Amino acid sequence: MNEERRDVTSRVFGKMKGGSMSLYLDKDEIGQIRFTNQGNMYEMSEGFEFDADKIYKREKPVELPNPSKYVDECDKGWC
Repeated sequence: MNEERRDVTSRVFGKMKGGSMSLYLDKDEIGQIRFTNQGNMYEMSEGFEFDADKIYKREKPVELPNPSKYVDECDKGWC
């Protein structure tokens, strides 16, 4: 099954560390931005990507079970 991209940009914050900024989602470090003369270099952890000024988390979609029936033992006449 294909992975989905979920936009997590609004939940990401940064902390300066030396000449770079570490990026965090909740309490987990998910990447870094390195500031160079050639421009910003984005290094993202596995499962994350930077695209068009947004940060995405790749996830497998959740599969919900498809119930074969909605009511068990439906012999009372009301279901």
